[in-house]
Amino acid sequence: MKNLFKIKIIIALIAITFSAISCNNDDEPMADNTITGIAQTNANLSILVQALVKADLASTLQGVGPFTVFAPTDAAFVAFLKTTPYATLNDVPKDVLTQILLNHVVSGKVMSTDLTTGYVKTLAKSATSGTNTMSMYVNTASGVKLNGVAMVTSADIMASNGVIHVVDKVIGLPTIVTHATANANFTSLVGALTSAGQPNFVSILSGTGPFTVMAPTNAAFTDLNTELAPGGTAS
Repeated sequence: MKNLFKIKIIIALIAITFSAISCNNDDEPMADNTITGIAQTNANLSILVQALVKADLASTLQGVGPFTVFAPTDAAFVAFLKTTPYATLNDVPKDVLTQILLNHVVSGKVMSTDLTTGYVKTLAKSATSGTNTMSMYVNTASGVKLNGVAMVTSADIMASNGVIHVVDKVIGLPTIVTHATANANFTSLVGALTSAGQPNFVSILSGTGPFTVMAPTNAAFTDLNTELAPGGTAS
């Protein structure tokens, strides 16, 4: 009987111990494995996190998603601010900052191996349209380059609601000039627009617009040259 009593006491103590451990585990906060949560743990993305909070997008990127985020490093933000009228991140108007950040977000989970040369839609909207989202030009000829300026330096950082690709530049809101210069299929067009004696098309097409440009490709210019001067280049 005494042995049976001791066994019952031991079993009870074991049960109490497991119960206490379970309660302690319940009290521990769940790890935030969302895009925002992962960014918060990356020392090189601290300014991005500040920007997301300021723009009220931190909670968005903690949502279901899935999202693909091209995340600029702190160094990228510092360099970007030097090209703007704003001394600090806090000086950037919230609506402007929101669209800049959304220009780094693509709907869906897009792994680096899924990226191909061409255009993708970001979640940013232009000042001239409250509905149409902006395009981003992806060039995968040598690594992954976005809108001709930002290179992916660390890819496929997985989150519970998508994926993060770290980039070395802030991707500013694109203009027609941005897409013309980023896309190698438009080098002839860029050359024609910037040739001597032409109006300052770069300045004009970098303005607020809105503009619609029917942009001939390099192949189209080659065909034109052949038609105007068979066997050679039109002068």
